[in-house]
Amino acid sequence: TMLFNIKMLFNPKYGIVGLFAMPFFFFFEMLGPIAELTGYIVFFVSWYFNIVSFTFALFFLAAAIVLGIVLSMGSLVLEELSFRRYPKVRHLVILFAYAVLENFGYRQLNTWWRFRGFLDHILGKKGWGKMERKGFQAVKE
Repeated sequence: TMLFNIKMLFNPKYGIVGLFAMPFFFFFEMLGPIAELTGYIVFFVSWYFNIVSFTFALFFLAAAIVLGIVLSMGSLVLEELSFRRYPKVRHLVILFAYAVLENFGYRQLNTWWRFRGFLDHILGKKGWGKMERKGFQAVKE
Protein backbone atom coordinates (compact mmCIF):
# COMPACT_ATOMS: atom_id res chain seq x y z
CA THR A 1 0.00 0.00 0.00
CA MET A 2 3.01 2.28 0.33
CA LEU A 3 3.46 2.54 -3.44
CA PHE A 4 -0.27 3.08 -3.99
CA ASN A 5 -0.06 6.20 -1.82
CA ILE A 6 3.32 7.50 -3.01
CA LYS A 7 1.77 10.90 -3.80
CA MET A 8 1.50 11.48 -0.04
CA LEU A 9 5.30 11.34 0.35
CA PHE A 10 6.63 14.80 1.38
CA ASN A 11 3.28 16.35 0.46
CA PRO A 12 2.28 19.15 2.89
CA LYS A 13 -1.34 18.74 1.76
CA TYR A 14 -1.47 15.59 3.94
CA GLY A 15 -0.05 17.33 7.02
CA ILE A 16 2.05 15.39 9.51
CA VAL A 17 1.32 12.09 7.76
CA GLY A 18 2.66 13.34 4.43
CA LEU A 19 5.64 15.20 5.84
CA PHE A 20 6.82 12.82 8.56
CA ALA A 21 5.00 9.47 8.80
CA MET A 22 5.13 8.49 5.12
CA PRO A 23 8.82 9.42 4.66
CA PHE A 24 9.69 7.49 7.83
CA PHE A 25 7.89 4.35 6.65
CA PHE A 26 9.29 4.70 3.15
CA PHE A 27 12.93 5.06 4.16
CA PHE A 28 13.07 2.90 7.28
CA GLU A 29 10.43 0.23 6.82
CA MET A 30 10.37 -0.20 3.06
CA LEU A 31 14.03 0.41 2.19
CA GLY A 32 15.44 -0.64 5.56
CA PRO A 33 15.85 -4.35 4.74
CA ILE A 34 17.89 -3.46 1.65
CA ALA A 35 20.24 -1.25 3.66
CA GLU A 36 20.53 -3.77 6.50
CA LEU A 37 21.21 -6.75 4.23
CA THR A 38 23.74 -4.72 2.25
CA GLY A 39 25.39 -3.77 5.53
CA TYR A 40 25.73 -7.43 6.56
CA ILE A 41 27.27 -8.33 3.20
CA VAL A 42 29.70 -5.39 3.18
CA PHE A 43 30.64 -6.08 6.81
CA PHE A 44 31.53 -9.73 6.23
CA VAL A 45 33.24 -9.12 2.87
CA SER A 46 35.32 -6.30 4.41
CA TRP A 47 36.29 -8.51 7.31
CA TYR A 48 37.07 -11.49 5.07
CA PHE A 49 39.37 -9.49 2.78
CA ASN A 50 41.04 -7.70 5.74
CA ILE A 51 39.74 -4.30 4.71
CA VAL A 52 38.84 -3.79 8.36
CA SER A 53 40.69 -5.31 11.28
CA PHE A 54 39.23 -8.14 13.30
CA THR A 55 39.22 -5.95 16.43
CA PHE A 56 37.29 -3.18 14.68
CA ALA A 57 34.84 -5.69 13.19
CA LEU A 58 34.27 -7.24 16.61
CA PHE A 59 33.68 -3.88 18.30
CA PHE A 60 31.40 -2.73 15.48
CA LEU A 61 29.37 -5.93 15.69
CA ALA A 62 29.16 -5.59 19.47
CA ALA A 63 27.99 -1.98 19.14
CA ALA A 64 25.27 -3.00 16.68
CA ILE A 65 24.09 -5.79 18.97
CA VAL A 66 24.12 -3.56 22.06
CA LEU A 67 22.14 -0.90 20.17
CA GLY A 68 19.51 -3.49 19.22
CA ILE A 69 19.29 -4.71 22.81
CA VAL A 70 19.02 -1.18 24.22
CA LEU A 71 16.26 -0.24 21.77
CA SER A 72 14.26 -3.40 22.53
CA MET A 73 14.67 -3.07 26.28
CA GLY A 74 13.88 0.64 26.14
CA SER A 75 10.62 -0.06 24.36
CA LEU A 76 9.75 -2.70 26.97
CA VAL A 77 10.46 -0.27 29.81
CA LEU A 78 8.36 2.47 28.18
CA GLU A 79 5.49 0.04 27.59
CA GLU A 80 5.61 -1.14 31.19
CA LEU A 81 5.71 2.41 32.55
CA SER A 82 2.78 3.39 30.33
CA PHE A 83 0.46 0.39 30.51
CA ARG A 84 1.56 -1.86 33.40
CA ARG A 85 0.75 -5.03 31.45
CA TYR A 86 3.05 -7.45 33.22
CA PRO A 87 1.97 -8.22 36.79
CA LYS A 88 5.10 -10.18 37.72
CA VAL A 89 8.75 -9.16 37.51
CA ARG A 90 9.44 -12.62 36.08
CA HIS A 91 7.48 -11.69 32.95
CA LEU A 92 9.70 -8.66 32.36
CA VAL A 93 12.84 -10.71 32.95
CA ILE A 94 11.70 -13.20 30.30
CA LEU A 95 10.97 -10.36 27.86
CA PHE A 96 14.39 -8.83 28.56
CA ALA A 97 15.97 -12.21 27.81
CA TYR A 98 14.11 -12.32 24.49
CA ALA A 99 15.25 -8.74 23.78
CA VAL A 100 18.83 -10.02 24.02
CA LEU A 101 18.25 -13.27 22.10
CA GLU A 102 16.42 -11.65 19.18
CA ASN A 103 19.69 -10.04 18.08
CA PHE A 104 21.32 -13.39 17.38
CA GLY A 105 19.64 -14.94 14.35
CA TYR A 106 16.03 -13.79 14.51
CA ARG A 107 16.75 -10.18 13.53
CA GLN A 108 18.83 -11.33 10.56
CA LEU A 109 16.18 -13.86 9.51
CA ASN A 110 13.49 -11.18 9.78
CA THR A 111 15.61 -8.89 7.59
CA TRP A 112 15.89 -11.67 5.01
CA TRP A 113 12.10 -12.22 5.01
CA ARG A 114 11.45 -8.49 4.62
CA PHE A 115 13.97 -8.29 1.76
CA ARG A 116 12.35 -11.28 0.00
CA GLY A 117 8.94 -9.64 0.38
CA PHE A 118 10.28 -6.41 -1.12
CA LEU A 119 11.90 -8.35 -3.97
CA ASP A 120 8.70 -10.32 -4.62
CA HIS A 121 6.78 -7.05 -4.82
CA ILE A 122 9.29 -5.53 -7.25
CA LEU A 123 9.19 -8.69 -9.41
CA GLY A 124 5.38 -8.63 -9.41
CA LYS A 125 4.76 -11.86 -7.49
CA LYS A 126 1.26 -11.57 -6.11
CA GLY A 127 0.56 -15.00 -4.64
CA TRP A 128 2.04 -17.74 -2.51
CA GLY A 129 2.29 -20.24 -5.32
CA LYS A 130 0.52 -23.57 -5.62
CA MET A 131 -0.38 -25.10 -2.28
CA GLU A 132 -0.79 -28.86 -2.21
CA ARG A 133 -3.05 -30.52 0.31
CA LYS A 134 -1.46 -33.34 2.21
CA GLY A 135 -4.11 -34.31 4.73
CA PHE A 136 -3.89 -36.92 7.43
CA GLN A 137 -3.25 -40.56 6.72
CA ALA A 138 -4.84 -43.35 8.71
CA VAL A 139 -2.48 -45.25 10.98
CA LYS A 140 -2.26 -48.94 10.06
CA GLU A 141 -2.34 -51.34 12.99
